[in-house]
Amino acid sequence: MLRIVLLIVVILILIVLVPRMLSRSVKPAEGTAAPDFTLPSQEGTSVSLHDYRGKWVVLYFYPKDKTPG
Repeated sequence: MLRIVLLIVVILILIVLVPRMLSRSVKPAEGTAAPDFTLPSQEGTSVSLHDYRGKWVVLYFYPKDKTPG
């Protein structure tokens, strides 16, 4: 019985901790340049960050509608 309880505890710990450990990424330091990337605009054309080098740019990532958080 004790083995089963310990096994369940270990499984629960793994379920909670493993995703947190895998999702951690290194955040860039404040003031460092953002890496170049290209994304589609709402008109369907491509917009690249390198086109705006030397200019002020505000990036906003809109969360998907009707999602928690």
